[in-house]
Amino acid sequence: MPTFLVTSRMSPALAARVEASVTGRSSSPRAAGRRLVALARFVGLGVVAFAVVSLVAARRRAGSELEIARAALLADVRAHAASLTPAEHELPTRISPWIVAGAGAYAGDLVDPELRAPGALEARLAEPTVYVRGAQPTLTTPRGVVEAARASAKDALLLCLVEPPSASTEKVMLGRVRVAYTGGAEARTPRVRRLGDAHVGLPFLAPAWERRVLEAESPRALRDLRRDLERAPLASAKAAAQARWLLFAIDEPGHGAGPTEIDGERAHAIRLSLLEVSTGRVLLRLRREVDPSGFTEAARVQFASGLDSCRFALDVLEATHKPSQYN
Repeated sequence: MPTFLVTSRMSPALAARVEASVTGRSSSPRAAGRRLVALARFVGLGVVAFAVVSLVAARRRAGSELEIARAALLADVRAHAASLTPAEHELPTRISPWIVAGAGAYAGDLVDPELRAPGALEARLAEPTVYVRGAQPTLTTPRGVVEAARASAKDALLLCLVEPPSASTEKVMLGRVRVAYTGGAEARTPRVRRLGDAHVGLPFLAPAWERRVLEAESPRALRDLRRDLERAPLASAKAAAQARWLLFAIDEPGHGAGPTEIDGERAHAIRLSLLEVSTGRVLLRLRREVDPSGFTEAARVQFASGLDSCRFALDVLEATHKPSQYN
């Protein structure tokens, strides 16, 4: 578009510059390139700014989600922990010395007068009880107690104490032994918990584990902690920690020249102790010899250890009914 600022006397170059300055257009390719570069820089800065803002927002959202997950996990842990007293939290540590002492030199048989009445021992075991069984050499150290507790299961000895068979004959005892061997002792001894459950579950309720939750730096780390907590036997651990009685059995090393059965059973002595958790008072301490050779070969092949354990349990129950021999 012509402009009145351009006259016929101007040189063509000057006239072009004047017209470009007035109309905002440039006839120079270099000027157009500069404008494109400036525009590109502006757009680039905008993109960078948008990316930075988006990143900051995403990090804030992620941080918020991380803290929400952390708070929820901490709330669950603290709720479980609050259901136990300080003494209950420390149960594995408190009772370990009693087990170690029981695995030392045998202190002699003892039956408290409280257990003299028929059914008195079974009545105690119908109350919250924690149970462990292990080999004497293993139980002589606190670390060995932990190992034995983790490996120990509800067995024929426990089942035959809680639900004594009607007779000590092989045929009758086999009924209880088979139940124990197929995992049925768990349902039939509901008030007795494994000490191993306490050793596995209670660390999740300890301050050290709570610190791990507080120090977790990523959602994945918190998810892993949540998964571990949900897999832990917390209900059983808390039940074990709240036990009133400690029942532990100790298998002494085998002796004699008799054969060793397929399941490892051979003639040996078993010790059994019952203590009050709150005081450490011993209500029962007995030691008896067991020998699988008295059972039929067919039964020994599969059930030698269980039959020995069940017969030992019946011997214990019989001994509690004869208090004059002890104390």
